[in-house]
Amino acid sequence: MKRPVLLGSVVVAIIGIGAFINWELATSDGGEKGKVTWVTFNEGMAKAQSENKKVLLDVYTDWCSWCKKMDSDVYTDAKVAEILNEKFVAIKLNAEANSSIQYDNTAYTNADFSQALGVTGYPATVFFGSDTKPITLLPGYVDAERFSTILRYIGDDHYKTTSFDDYLANAPMVN
Repeated sequence: MKRPVLLGSVVVAIIGIGAFINWELATSDGGEKGKVTWVTFNEGMAKAQSENKKVLLDVYTDWCSWCKKMDSDVYTDAKVAEILNEKFVAIKLNAEANSSIQYDNTAYTNADFSQALGVTGYPATVFFGSDTKPITLLPGYVDAERFSTILRYIGDDHYKTTSFDDYLANAPMVN
């Protein structure tokens, strides 16, 4: 009598595992759909050049509540993640971490590099071209809808020919 119950439990477990694996495969394309693929600074800058992608540098601190809100509400947004993974290399940089990075043949501490970029508060988002030269600094928290618009503006090179206000006035609304 115990054998059919045990066998039934094993079958249910195998079906559940199979369904989970199929779901994982369906939502995975090198990174998970709906999730931003983050890399280290040095790796990200090299990847941006080799893949001809722009860079999004998220400058944060561990104690920053708005940084945590960006992580929980913005970077988890499916549209934001889709645009970021398609057009950008995403890098996180803890401005207070005791580590160093290499940029433009110079070694910097995370804090020194953040200051050199003009970061005065957190969170701060710095965009770089695929040549790893800075494009612009976006200070503070930005909600997911506005952030995805900014990502399209920079990711599609509209910033080179159009002011952001003109872009907003003429851009089609995309969800």
